[in-house]
Amino acid sequence: MARQLDASLFRTVLPDVLGASFHESPEPTIDISTPGIRSGVEIRTVFRRCYGVDVRRVRFTDGLEWPEEGWCERRDITASASFEAEYVYTPPSGPLEGALAKFWEDLLEVGPIGVDDEFWEHGGDSLGTVETIEFLNQEYGVRIDYFEVGDKFTVARLAGLIRERSLP
Repeated sequence: MARQLDASLFRTVLPDVLGASFHESPEPTIDISTPGIRSGVEIRTVFRRCYGVDVRRVRFTDGLEWPEEGWCERRDITASASFEAEYVYTPPSGPLEGALAKFWEDLLEVGPIGVDDEFWEHGGDSLGTVETIEFLNQEYGVRIDYFEVGDKFTVARLAGLIRERSLP
């Protein structure tokens, strides 16, 4: 049975969104049209705060327009929509990724964090970067330089650095 979620809350929180469709099969998904730049992490976080639903996939598409009330109908977009971008939540797959995700969830006070989610998109800042570097050094004996962090600061990347630099 599909949940009936009132779209007015989502529409109020993100007034610049042109239209959105929510469906739960085969996994909780939002199809969304927006004129500005939005991230899948942001949309997922807003949705979770509004409804308590952990969306696994956010597909950015063109052509959705809000009806007078409620969500856009899914059947209106599935046949002809061109998806411009897609965000898929990928949970940690092992103890190392789980520990790193948990550290960021505690540090940034958000969650759950997927292995491919960008640190910066969850509100990370330079102080959090320094704390992460110190955590890696203390917990795993791995040193990374502040300038190595760059744009792709993800749990997957950190786990890869730990594995790479922990080899004898």
